[in-house]
Amino acid sequence: MVIDNDGQQLGVKSLIEALQIAETAGLDLVEVSPSHQPPIAKILDYGKYCYELEKKRKGNKQPTNEIKEVRLSMKIDDHDWQVKVKKGKEFIGKSGKIKVLMKLVGREMLFKDKAMAKMDEFRTALDAQYDGDVQRFGNRFIVLLKASKK
Repeated sequence: MVIDNDGQQLGVKSLIEALQIAETAGLDLVEVSPSHQPPIAKILDYGKYCYELEKKRKGNKQPTNEIKEVRLSMKIDDHDWQVKVKKGKEFIGKSGKIKVLMKLVGREMLFKDKAMAKMDEFRTALDAQYDGDVQRFGNRFIVLLKASKK
């Protein structure tokens, strides 16, 4: 059974006839349903068909649990701290994990212990727990926090 590019049924054709019809149209012959009796083949632009399938597949993807990032600093003001905690709770509620980044500038590098204390304070404010060790990349400290189990 052959179906043309417009969706019209051309009837049952031999393979050679169907290939000739597709070639004269400048398109490809694609077997759509091999298990059907007789097998169903469609005349179409195969490249365009693959592109549309890929587009459909990508469009139906569910958003992944993206890990959001919260940036802290040593000299954070109280109001800014409250905003970061509020956003952190919101992010941790959605995805279950957040990434906390603290950048130390200048002489702050001498007070790494205070930076760790600030990160611990943030963790307790979120009522979360560490998901791995605190990693240090030069003047940045990075850690993943996950929602604590109750």
